[in-house]
Amino acid sequence: MTGPTRPTTRRFWASVSAVDASTSNDASTRVSEVFACCPPGPLEREKRRSTSDTGRTTLRVTRIDSPCMSAILLDVDGVLHVSGRPIPGAAEAVASLREAGHRLRFVTNSTTRSRATLATELRAMSIELEDDEIQTTPRAAARALAGRRVLALTLPAIIDELEGVELVGDSADAVLIGGADEDPDQTGAVFSYLNLARAFAELDTGAELFCLHKNAWWQTGRGPLLDSGAFVAGLEYATGLEATVLGKPSAPFFLAALEALDADPELAWMIGDDIDADIAGAQKHGMKTALVRTGKFRPDAVEDSGVMPDAILSSIADLPDWLERRV
Repeated sequence: MTGPTRPTTRRFWASVSAVDASTSNDASTRVSEVFACCPPGPLEREKRRSTSDTGRTTLRVTRIDSPCMSAILLDVDGVLHVSGRPIPGAAEAVASLREAGHRLRFVTNSTTRSRATLATELRAMSIELEDDEIQTTPRAAARALAGRRVLALTLPAIIDELEGVELVGDSADAVLIGGADEDPDQTGAVFSYLNLARAFAELDTGAELFCLHKNAWWQTGRGPLLDSGAFVAGLEYATGLEATVLGKPSAPFFLAALEALDADPELAWMIGDDIDADIAGAQKHGMKTALVRTGKFRPDAVEDSGVMPDAILSSIADLPDWLERRV
């Protein structure tokens, strides 16, 4: 796992100029596209406009009669927004991808909000989508842990998402570790020493260890913040157990997204800002990948990881034209 090292320009990024080597909360060091490939694009498409119970109309693709690329998985935090601030051009890019006939699914390791809240916030950024187009880790946990007694160290906002899980304070057969919040008080309340010691005690007596994700840190509007992967690692060290990751980069999470789009891995793309969870995870399942230089992107992390995305783009705003040029 690579930490949030400060952006630098290294030989791998030979086309970076001194003027371009600048950073912001949204976009890290500017790097020219270094990987070239020719991804296929959709040809004959069957589209429909779905209308939700609230009267919202969203263009959705139901069938593509082509052996070409037909499905795109989009990360949310760091790709569409950072700390609620939209990435410039993100809404227009999503609209363009839909108009071009691509099927979309929004896949996120976010653990601070319910799916409905996430959808509402994205629509407030002018990104049109239906709630059921978002795939979240709490819902993945609900499927994996249904019917089990679970001690859950998670933020209160996602408790209702754990439908079918019996939440207990002791005698658990599973411990679930959620994610951190930008609010230090909320994070401190969930991951207090008392709560972590309770989790350790349950694991020490036979409970299994699960986590929504194992991210070490994430990018916020005020810089990188420590995430709950540090607490997961601590419990693994103390117990000798290995946590089962339910979100990205786990196989079940990616496979569920592909199944929802009725897509084969080799005909699907993952667009993300995390070289480990998004890019490496998707590549392990045979998907094509594009890394964006927003969110937690760091050029050193890419070089040090040894992972080679199929493309590196300045932001999601460049994705529709990039795909169009290669059709």
